[in-house]
Amino acid sequence: MPAPAVMPRDSLLDVFDELAARPGICVIHDDGLRARTRRYAEVARAAGAFAARLAAAGIGRGAAVLIACENRPEWIAAFWGVILTGAVVVPVEPGASPDLVARIARAVEARLVLVWSEERPGAGLVSAPVWTLRDLAWPDDTRAPLVPPRPALTRADVAEILYTSGATGDPKGVIVTHGNLLANLEPVEREIARYRPWLRLVGSLRILCLLPLSHMFGQALALLVPQALSGTTVFASARAPADVVTTIRRRGVHVLVAVPKTLELLRSHLSHAVAGAGDDRGPRTVWQAWWRYRALHRRLGPRFWSVVVGGAPLDPVLERFWSLRGFAVIQGYGLTEAAPIVTVSHPLDRTAGSVGRAMPGVEIRLADDGEILVRGGNVTPGYFHDPALTARALEGGWLHTGDLGAIGPDGRVFVHGRKKELIVTPEGQNVVPDDVERVLDRQPGVRESAAVGLPAAPGSPAERVHAVLVVEPGADPERIVAAANAALEPHQRVRRAHAWPEAALPRTAGTGKLRRLEIRAWAGAGAGAPVPGHVAADRLTAVLADVTGRTDLSPETPFDALGLSSLERIEILDRLEAEYQTRLDERAFTGARDVASLRALVEGPAPAEPAADTLTLPAWSRAWPARLVRRVMLPFVVLPLTRLMARIDVDGRQHLDGLDGPVIFAANHQSYLDAPVILSALPRAWRHRLAPAMAKEFFAAHFAAAGHTRAARWRSHLAYGLAALVFNGFPLPQRDAGARLALRYMGELADEGLSLLIFPEGLRTTHGEIAPFRPGVALVAARLGLPVVPVRLVGLDRVLHRTWRLPRPGPARVVFGAPLRLEGDDYDALAARLERAVTGLAAAA
Repeated sequence: MPAPAVMPRDSLLDVFDELAARPGICVIHDDGLRARTRRYAEVARAAGAFAARLAAAGIGRGAAVLIACENRPEWIAAFWGVILTGAVVVPVEPGASPDLVARIARAVEARLVLVWSEERPGAGLVSAPVWTLRDLAWPDDTRAPLVPPRPALTRADVAEILYTSGATGDPKGVIVTHGNLLANLEPVEREIARYRPWLRLVGSLRILCLLPLSHMFGQALALLVPQALSGTTVFASARAPADVVTTIRRRGVHVLVAVPKTLELLRSHLSHAVAGAGDDRGPRTVWQAWWRYRALHRRLGPRFWSVVVGGAPLDPVLERFWSLRGFAVIQGYGLTEAAPIVTVSHPLDRTAGSVGRAMPGVEIRLADDGEILVRGGNVTPGYFHDPALTARALEGGWLHTGDLGAIGPDGRVFVHGRKKELIVTPEGQNVVPDDVERVLDRQPGVRESAAVGLPAAPGSPAERVHAVLVVEPGADPERIVAAANAALEPHQRVRRAHAWPEAALPRTAGTGKLRRLEIRAWAGAGAGAPVPGHVAADRLTAVLADVTGRTDLSPETPFDALGLSSLERIEILDRLEAEYQTRLDERAFTGARDVASLRALVEGPAPAEPAADTLTLPAWSRAWPARLVRRVMLPFVVLPLTRLMARIDVDGRQHLDGLDGPVIFAANHQSYLDAPVILSALPRAWRHRLAPAMAKEFFAAHFAAAGHTRAARWRSHLAYGLAALVFNGFPLPQRDAGARLALRYMGELADEGLSLLIFPEGLRTTHGEIAPFRPGVALVAARLGLPVVPVRLVGLDRVLHRTWRLPRPGPARVVFGAPLRLEGDDYDALAARLERAVTGLAAAA
């Protein structure tokens, strides 16, 4: 069947018009707590509004706009807004140093720098204006933006300049034109069109992209290909393997886009976490694989069926793991200079170890030394302001990729490694580091490895193979090398092993490539001498000091002596997981005795599967039967009884007019009647969309039976069940483990449009006074991005005091204040601000 024709396009402006007309969800951003969703029409309107803002600032055709931001819907809207004005996008790694951002901004003469929030890329280093993407407008239908007149763009116009250094070398600016990007997109569209009837069976395709949009591979699979499919791109902030698995299942992901290192970490996690997942005695057909590994497929969700990998060669053993378990493995080869796709493998016609055949319109051949050469409409016209480098890289009209490879008789391409990373032995034989590393990584006790060449003798240009290893505690590097050498060819054998002093080897952001120059310099300097650009900082104590303000920490400092609340522990836990790229068991973290035992936890091997927490959250209370019970109980039982006990006077309800939920209601705490009274004071539209937080410790006998009588356990079970059923309440730990789980649950509630009721004091006062607000409420508000409505309660301590068994009917007052936005990470200061707002409602009360 011939592929349907793709309408000819002059520039990316035509792609934008198609995007704006598409129905459905364009992008979902899962920050680990909440999912923010934007439809295609919303992205188009936001892009138009941003283009109008750029035009008003005098930024138009040819002007460079630098984007230094992590993957977010705002990144996509800003990208299209820049394209609409004819300006040039200059993406930068979100974790790039201020100095690098400033150097790139100066090199392209940037007219504007875009960052996520108020952080600036170095004081005084960037002269261009800095805008925050957090402030990007998302106009609704009634306020559609006026898009500025479009420039007459062609395929030859520059769309982007991408600075890339890969794993080594100085950054170089790669020019990418509108035509380069279209030359990559249009063949993909034609191939997809052949299978569109089958794709309709899965509905809107959801692609989880873990690569940064500052990379062309990330852009291709997050910006352009999903749009061609009318699919949805999913971004996730959490990158630990357990979190990636959760995101895939929770967001209904069909396809994962990642680098090989991510797939390797996922394989390790799933092999330990799912019974039988690591068994390689697999079946022969996909259907048999789905049945045999059904537990693995349940863990990842019923929709997940494919992985797309690029950025580095995929180990055939890793490829076999995923394909043997019934997942389609699509491997590509490309580089920024090719915008980026050069080859792609077909999921139904694969050869192990091959990166597929050349894309339509792309020519590939090998140089005499085996270097892969590429020519086609996707190839860059050159490097920004560097004609000498352009002439070398595009010699004879062919792009010299710097990669060594082979081409089979059927056109399949095999990539062997980087030409400049070859290790040339004194015997004149070439050693590809990747080949040595695959053997090393299979040895027991090896977490990861890097093969580097060091001079065979002082002053000699020839090199011997050395291994830099990250090993498990107790593993012997010399024994590991001996076992690996038995499997290597004579010229590949490792001469010496070096144990890397940290928990992971240094890698480039996004693609995860080894920083070989840094590793080689460290090994050559005696495996311990300082290396320029490498800082062996104590990451653990740096995080603890930043959160606690303590700079006097020692290994013997008791962890409990730091005086952390459960929500402050969340902050430390999340930051350590991000810093060490691992997943920590919250109960083991909470049980750490001192800094030394905490260090052993975070720097030791990751747990196969975090232990189940004692905190169970009442997801059942959000199901329709429970909602039906509340629809009856609240108006006919709870509210009438509440109004019999308390004669409620309400003020400030006008602050809720026009306010869209979800929000956080933050109230002072006086009585067991606080939640029912607030429900009674709220307008009816808000009552059934509220979830109050309850102190987990109040239901201690429910969560931990030890030490409690059977009667106490049953009373606690009954109280907890009724609170969850009738009020939609959920437990929030004050001291125990489980706070992070509760925070994620609050994110799920907010995603469903439910508002939260929190009592920031954490206790009921004795005489109606307001105790200091704990910082946890600020953390929740800031992390979930919810406005906070201050609520002042007066008189309920005289209706049902915390020491009384029965109420004494009387007057009470509820005052709602104006909503606040609590942003930033100074949670103590934000909580104090909220406390002042609640206290300030006393005059109205």
